[in-house]
Amino acid sequence: MQVEIITIGTEILLGQIVDTNATKLATMLKEIGVDLFYKTTVGDNHDRIVSVLDNALNRVDVIITSGGLGPTADDITRQAVADVTGRPLSYSPALEAEIAERFHSFGRHMAENNKQQAYIPEGAMPLSNPVGTAPCFLAEDKSGRGCIISLPGVPRELGYMMTHTVIPLLVERMGGAKLLKIRTLKIAAMGESNIDQAIRDLMESSNPTVGLAAHGGQTDIRIAAKADTEADIATLIAPMEAKLRERLGVAIFGAEDDTLAGVVGQLLVDQNVTVSIVDMLTQGRLKRWFVEAKHETCVTDYLMPDNVQTVVETLNLDDSPSSDIFAQNVASHITKQKKSQFGLALVGPFENGSTMIAVATPTGQVYSWPSRFYQDSKHVQRWLAFLGLDWLRRVLLGQLESPVDWDTDIN
Repeated sequence: MQVEIITIGTEILLGQIVDTNATKLATMLKEIGVDLFYKTTVGDNHDRIVSVLDNALNRVDVIITSGGLGPTADDITRQAVADVTGRPLSYSPALEAEIAERFHSFGRHMAENNKQQAYIPEGAMPLSNPVGTAPCFLAEDKSGRGCIISLPGVPRELGYMMTHTVIPLLVERMGGAKLLKIRTLKIAAMGESNIDQAIRDLMESSNPTVGLAAHGGQTDIRIAAKADTEADIATLIAPMEAKLRERLGVAIFGAEDDTLAGVVGQLLVDQNVTVSIVDMLTQGRLKRWFVEAKHETCVTDYLMPDNVQTVVETLNLDDSPSSDIFAQNVASHITKQKKSQFGLALVGPFENGSTMIAVATPTGQVYSWPSRFYQDSKHVQRWLAFLGLDWLRRVLLGQLESPVDWDTDIN
């Protein structure tokens, strides 16, 4: 079953309210395995609503609308649905009595304009709304293209109607609910384009599907599978995850709720080692992330100097003209000075705007990488924080080589 959500209301288009209804509907539909292919928002304009509904009827089986069922002049969903389905509005004395009773239960008298809510498309199935005054309905398209389920825009009413009426109705029409599960793999400091090159053919799979979502320094790979049972879903997801891990190797740092700081912190705990950090680039993000992951004890010391000269004086360094040698010296000296096993240095920006990241190891080996150009923005600082932590993770794992090249450019 293919479904489209259409939220109706000019106030949504103007940004006056946040469309939480579409999110609620999408979440509930996912739980029964419905294929949600489109989400559309349209203002309170009859012709545009009709156009959007007509397009949707040509491409999906079921449309769910929210909003536009009230008693005011701009509540025109009923008329638009009637026009697009070829079913003129029809008055229902039973619905008017139901609306009047709802007002009576509130201790109020029903206004004259509320009577227009008793009109629904001819032959439509009324869907009782015991928590509001706007009757809902299911209207079949007269030409057989599909059906439209119209729900109120009030979130409390919409949630009730979905739970108690619409979801059971859809499950019945589907012949039983499907299970839809999502498995998320996480990658740090690698752009979507590089990941896409490695797994593009896998992203053409229909069940499970594979998709990407970027979050500023982190990219998630989403594996979504639909089946009748949990066991069937597992047999779909497991081989796809294995292929992704084979392609991307150590680039995948975790899954589901894993955080990069949590993963790195656990590696430090498991190896019974600590790290000292010199951070000139991230405004303290690394420290906050370790605290949030409850691994702050893995960090022996955290220095945040604001210029190269402060680093030189604090660590008793020679100011090397080479940025990579300087970064290596910083990582090495902070390790020795603070008596930690590992050192992580994120240093710069240098005169040309470049930055460097270095990791010192217990054996005295020090690795350094250029992390390119610095900008004083939260996006860049977050990206550099991910990059530094991920390279420390790879050193801890002893896997500096990967099937996929990591990114050093901030994108």
